[in-house]
Amino acid sequence: MKKLLILALLMAPSLYAQQRSFDVTDASKYFDIKIAASNCDADACTGKTVYSFHKKGSAKAYQVVTMSDAYIDISEGAPVVNETLLYDKQSVLNIGDFNFDGMEDVAISDGQQGSYGMPSFNVYLSSRAAGKFVYNEAFSELGHHLGMFDVDKKAKTLQTFDKSGCCYHITERYKVVNNRPVKIFVFEEDAMNGEIVTITEKKLVNGRWKKKVKKAGLDEYYGNQ
Repeated sequence: MKKLLILALLMAPSLYAQQRSFDVTDASKYFDIKIAASNCDADACTGKTVYSFHKKGSAKAYQVVTMSDAYIDISEGAPVVNETLLYDKQSVLNIGDFNFDGMEDVAISDGQQGSYGMPSFNVYLSSRAAGKFVYNEAFSELGHHLGMFDVDKKAKTLQTFDKSGCCYHITERYKVVNNRPVKIFVFEEDAMNGEIVTITEKKLVNGRWKKKVKKAGLDEYYGNQ
């Protein structure tokens, strides 16, 4: 009886954590992605994950990216892709032109290293010279805030959001210069004292920061939003 109990305990994790694979065919016009996840339950996959990139219609992968950790939301049955809802769902993959060079780039979940344990992302930029996606540290830093950064295609800017508790929020905006994100705008709302909100706005103008600061009552400020 004791041996059976030990065997049952050893087998128990396998009943809840399974390896799973997923085919992502609607994230890009140019390529498909196969995801092989090592540790899945009914709602999510975590741990080591392998992403294989295939040109449309090709069975052979032209690039394979292995992550030591990931967070893949499968609560609706399949991985969420190209969807970002603040404080809510975050995609395992985000496909977009992050450096505005006309080519699709990819942000891949590397676990839950964002603010408040939110999913975080490593960014790989398309490289014609290399013929593949190339990891970019500067863009990846933008993927480690409160969820995936926003991409404004018209203004050609990237935007991150962060917070501390209920009463401090910060939005930062970036332009891409020489293939690197450069911060050009900061907007802070600080209501940590509970009665007054300090609103700070900074803009980079001709290489120099210009700052505006104003204060407002808590009810007055948030009542007008």
